[in-house]
Order: sequence, then C-alpha cells, then structure tokens
Amino acid sequence: MASGRAPCERAVRARTDAPCQTPCVQGDDDRYARLEHRLQAQLEEQRALRRVATLVAGQHEAAEVLAVVAEEVARHLAADAAMLARYEGPAAATVMADWSAPGLEPVPVGAALALDDASALARVQATGVPARVDAYEELQGDHGEEMRRLGMRAAIAAPILVDGHLWGAVAAGSAGTPFSPDAEERLGAFAELVAQAIGNVDARMKLRESRVRIVQAADEARRRIERDLHDGAQQRLVGLALHLRLLAMRLGPADAPQVQALIDETHAALQDLRELAHGIHPAVLTEHGLAAALGGLAARAPVPVLVEADLAERLPPAQEAALYFVAAEALTNVAKYARAGSVEVRVTRDDGWAEIAIADDGVGGASAERGSGLRGIADRIDALDGALRIESPPGAGTTVRARVPA
Repeated sequence: MASGRAPCERAVRARTDAPCQTPCVQGDDDRYARLEHRLQAQLEEQRALRRVATLVAGQHEAAEVLAVVAEEVARHLAADAAMLARYEGPAAATVMADWSAPGLEPVPVGAALALDDASALARVQATGVPARVDAYEELQGDHGEEMRRLGMRAAIAAPILVDGHLWGAVAAGSAGTPFSPDAEERLGAFAELVAQAIGNVDARMKLRESRVRIVQAADEARRRIERDLHDGAQQRLVGLALHLRLLAMRLGPADAPQVQALIDETHAALQDLRELAHGIHPAVLTEHGLAAALGGLAARAPVPVLVEADLAERLPPAQEAALYFVAAEALTNVAKYARAGSVEVRVTRDDGWAEIAIADDGVGGASAERGSGLRGIADRIDALDGALRIESPPGAGTTVRARVPA
C-alpha cells in the first residue's frame, strides 16, 4: 500500500550504493548520536543510583553514605561541587557532606550556613520543591558572596524528605554555565535515596535509644526494689530480732533456748533477704561505685578474687550496672562450674571505652550459648553499644571481657 511519501534518501542509498547528497542524512546521524549519548548518560546515572542504593541497603554509616552521594551527584550532573545540608531552622543549615572538584575550596563538614532568601537552599526550604540559581553574580547577601568566593556561578537543589518532613537538601554547584533544564529532576532521584538512608539511620538510632531506655528502666526498677527491701522488710526483721533478744533476756533459762532459735531463724531470713536485695541491685554500687561493688563481690566469692579497678571517675549508672552484672554472672559461673583456684577482675578505661575482664584458672570450656545468664548479660551490653567476648579453651581457664562506651 503506497504511502504517498518520497522514499528516504538513506533507503535509496542502501539499494543503489549511491552517495547520499541530502542534508537530512547528516542530521539523522547527529540525532542518533545525541540519542545514544543521552541513553548512555541515563545508564551511567542508573548505575550511580544503584551504587548508592546498595550502600543504603547495606546499613553503612550515615556519614559514609552522604559522602558517596555528594561525589556521585557531582559526577553524574557534571557539577563542580555537591553538598548535602540539614536544615537547622529558618534560613539556617549545617553541611553534612561536601565534594569539590580539584582546585576549588571545599565547604567543611559541620559548617553552619546562613541562607539568603534567593539561594537555592533557601528556596527549597521555603517551598519544599527543587530550585535553581542560574547566576550567583545577581544574588545579593552573604551566601551569594560566599558562593562566588568559592568559585560557584550556578546551583540547583532538591529537598530531602524524611517521614514526610523536610530534613534538608542536596545541592550541586557549577563554576561555569547553568545546569540543564532536567537537572533538578535528576537530582531529586539522589535526594530520595538520601532520605531513605537517613530514615534507616534514624530508625536504627531510635531502636538503639529504646533499648538503652529499657536497660535504664530495668536498673531503676532494681534500685527501687532494693531500697524497698532495705527500708521495709529488712528493717522489720532487724526490729523483730531485737525484740526477740529482749524477750530472751526476760524469760527464764528454760524458755531462752526456744527464743534463741527464733532469733537465729530471723537472722537467717535477714541474711537471705540481704543476699536477694544485693542480687537485685547492690546499694554499694549506687552509693560508692563500681570498684566498691566489685570488692563486695570478691569478698563473698568462694575462691580468692583479686580486683584491680583503674577508674579515675565514676561511669554512667547504666554502664556501671552492666559491668557489675557481667562480673557477678562470671563469678557465679566460676563458683558453679570452673573448679578454679583464683580469679582476677580488672577494670580499665581509655579512648572513650570502659572494659572489664574476669579471668579464672579453671577448666575452661565455657560458652554463652549454654546458659541464659551470659546471654542476658550479652543483650544488656549490646543494648549499650558494647561488646561481650568469652575466651575459654578447654583446660586453660576462662576470660570474660565486656566493654561499653564510657
């Protein structure tokens, strides 16, 4: 069926091998070359987005993710600089990541930015949508002057929305010509990945903070129970023992032995209650700190225990309690299973960490998987961003180490 159109010169040339004299052929070649270049650029951009997405999914540190995003943004928008900023308030932001081409002065991470109304970052903050500045020469104010000093002539920015709220923006700068009309849309794809990364980090931080709050709440409940036992039940038993002793003094020799038996039972019950209260949360830990509490554990241990605590100042309550209960559980296991002749407990603090090590010379072979005690202690240490490690080769003793941020 005839179309009514003249055959394409390219088709005629293909049939006749005659050289094409029509200008449209060169135009077609240029158009195909531009299309191929555009497709190649899109493929490169998709690869960059996949690299960032993989980094986000791998739960890397936020600073690492943001630094990679800044570099990828600059590379795939042919930008001379890229930045991620977090909004701190009206017309105020903090630099979270920055990349600059060689020869250009970078903006330090953590630097505070005062945003002028006409800047791309300020427009994003005001509108929540992408924005651009095509000529910093026309921008008045401190921010425009600072951008010109850094060599920037144009910029684009896209919002970073976390849980539906404006968190910050990702921006790119050009030392030459303005960005292409589709640059904001392309920048928005990176902003979405940044939002996901920040959301992931935020969720992990909230989970960690909730675990710390649970540990702190449990320790506070332990302290409250210990105080209630000390101020209530223990004092009543002490008073009962005194009354029984007075009664024994008034009675005759025939009844005194029976009363004495009651006094002994009362003292035994009082001692049991004190041990229970100490196991819940020792008062000496709250009042005098970790070193004194470890000394109390050593005094009650069935084997000789040497305690060395190198602490110039007290640790936070949650950390003190965590290390104390590591020692208490380890010494309990020594008494039950290790058949050890001696134990050494050492506490050190350096480089922002506090560490306790409980080493015995027993039979070894201990494992956190064999009992609930050490597993529970490991969970407590982990909740504080610490680490618990057990070294227990058969026949060579056991060393339990725990470290927490100090």
